[in-house]
Amino acid sequence: MAILGKIREKSIVLILVIGMALFAFVISGVFDGAGAMSQEPVAIVADEEVNIEQFSRRVDAVERNTGMSNVQAVNTVWDQVVTEYSFDQLQEELGLAVGRDHVENFIANSPGFRQDSRFQNALGEFDVVAFTDFINDSKRNNPEVYRQWQLQEESIQSSISKQLYTTMIRAGIYHTAFDGKAAHALENDKISISYVKVPYTSIPDSLVTVTDRDIKKYINTHSADFEVEESRSIRYVVFDETASVEDNLAIENELKKLLEPQVIFNEVSKSEETLASFSQTDNVQEFIAEYSEVPYTETYQTKAQLGTYANTLFELKEGEVFGPYKDGSQFKLSRMMDVDRGGSVKARHILFAYAGSQSASSEVTRTKAEARREAYRVLRLARGKGADFAELARTYSDGPSKNRGGDLGFFRRGDMVEAFNDYAFAKPIGSIGVVETDFGYHIIEVQEKEDVVLIASVVKKIVPSEATSNEVFRTATEFEIDSKKNGFISAAETSGNDPRSATSLSLMEESIPGLGAQRTIVKWAFEEETRLNDIKRFDLMGGGYVVAELTDATAAGTSRVEDAQNRVRPILLQDKKYELLVSKYGDNATLANLAEDYGQTISTSSAINAAAGSIAGAGTEPFVVGSGFSLEMNETSALIQGKQGIFVLEVDLFEEATPLRSYEGFSSLLSEEVINRLRPLVDEVIRDQYEVVDNRFDYF
Repeated sequence: MAILGKIREKSIVLILVIGMALFAFVISGVFDGAGAMSQEPVAIVADEEVNIEQFSRRVDAVERNTGMSNVQAVNTVWDQVVTEYSFDQLQEELGLAVGRDHVENFIANSPGFRQDSRFQNALGEFDVVAFTDFINDSKRNNPEVYRQWQLQEESIQSSISKQLYTTMIRAGIYHTAFDGKAAHALENDKISISYVKVPYTSIPDSLVTVTDRDIKKYINTHSADFEVEESRSIRYVVFDETASVEDNLAIENELKKLLEPQVIFNEVSKSEETLASFSQTDNVQEFIAEYSEVPYTETYQTKAQLGTYANTLFELKEGEVFGPYKDGSQFKLSRMMDVDRGGSVKARHILFAYAGSQSASSEVTRTKAEARREAYRVLRLARGKGADFAELARTYSDGPSKNRGGDLGFFRRGDMVEAFNDYAFAKPIGSIGVVETDFGYHIIEVQEKEDVVLIASVVKKIVPSEATSNEVFRTATEFEIDSKKNGFISAAETSGNDPRSATSLSLMEESIPGLGAQRTIVKWAFEEETRLNDIKRFDLMGGGYVVAELTDATAAGTSRVEDAQNRVRPILLQDKKYELLVSKYGDNATLANLAEDYGQTISTSSAINAAAGSIAGAGTEPFVVGSGFSLEMNETSALIQGKQGIFVLEVDLFEEATPLRSYEGFSSLLSEEVINRLRPLVDEVIRDQYEVVDNRFDYF
């Protein structure tokens, strides 16, 4: 009792110490800004703050409902939240108000509400009064239902607001008859031309010079096209933690021991006992529970499900053991428990439901007798010569498999209701007959049968031993130390490792090429404390290590010359080659001299329209085609810079489109095309109107 008293005294002191420590932690958080009260919002959209707790709840919901990774869910919710907050502020600025009439009209035209019998009058029509009474009653008597309605109402109001805004956009898009006439001409005016094309590739690059200064000037002139986000680049070496040959052999030998009886010393009885081998044991389930890393399940399997050693396993006699053998990432010792001949059946069916049968839709009105008569009528068709069972199922079946031609695939004994099961497993392949179940009448065709077996396996996963794991850790650590001392590339060469690279990683990226999801490494690369050429070792989730070096840090803004040169240089080469020909020919370029000087032929192309912008033999060249429409008949153009080469052309024929009485159709089509192009851009346009502070990196 004295001892218990001392323990209690010590416990009280310990509780007081823990309590004081927690109190100090909470107080320090309040004053130093580290506590929950001082958390920064995850986003600020214009003047509105987005609370991290609310944001995180939405992220959790998206992860649960979609199976997305955490970062994927974060980025999805981010786009949604920024759009919502932006639109809320835009809505207020524009004075877009959603009233009760809007909501009632939306509900009255929504099938989910309109077809709900609770909200219908005696004539089966939607009754807004009945709906309102339901909501008021829920408010008084069912707070949970009322809360769900409030959330749904918010969603409906948001949807209506978007519709109103889209309607305003549509109202602002209009094309005149003049626009329609121009569109008609664009599609139907035609020219035929003679032309010479000098491909850019036929002019040697050595004749022109593109400098870094030229590239920088181009980038500055087209800065909007070269805006880049903040990014990081790394190089890394992976040290995989995989089982060695010795590890595999040790696991295999461990299973081999189970093939023979084992003699052990029982500490309780102080005597030796002999444990049965896997083939001898009478309690297979208990044996597997003792020695296997994967529990026993009484699941029958087909030959296709058993993998590489399927033929060997199928030939085993009951009680016979095979193994150890390697199956993917596991070693197995397998024992035949049972063989079920024809234990898996493939069949298809045509269901004739009737009013009141199980799972029958409300559209089924036939009686049970009528369903039976129809089933036997179609049975005669199904048994007829040349009958197409799948087509009959698509035509007559009331079951969910009708669109698959009634196909049910393979199923095991007991998977189907009793009468269906009995017919399918008792009848030979090719049998077609009618069976009655609670679902209605089925025409069943037995298509295939397979044997299935019940295999019990002792399974050991192939994992590295502690010695192997320690060796991998030692190797990775030595590489990290060497790379910090002598440089990453030098350390890689010395150790015989081949570094990989991951370039232009964005702030909220998760995956690294060759590594998969490695958010920890990406976050390290963007942390303020991480400097260029810093090196760090990371644990891999599935085992093993990565040693990474930060090789580049690009700030947000205009792209650097070295990053953009592969994109800009080809453009400037084309520009300079065009300028070279202009300086050579001036206004004196002709089809003949251009063809002769560059070894090209004079080609022709007929019935060209400006809308398509294509030239036979030259591909899509909209600017060249447009230049052709600006020429007079038989007029030779100046040199024209195209997408694939430099052109000179002459117009041989101009065919004007037949005038229309009205161009309203073309005008309307133009407006519809603009609206369709704008529709997916509306959210982006709304977001771009407001300044957004992004603090995701601080939390995820």
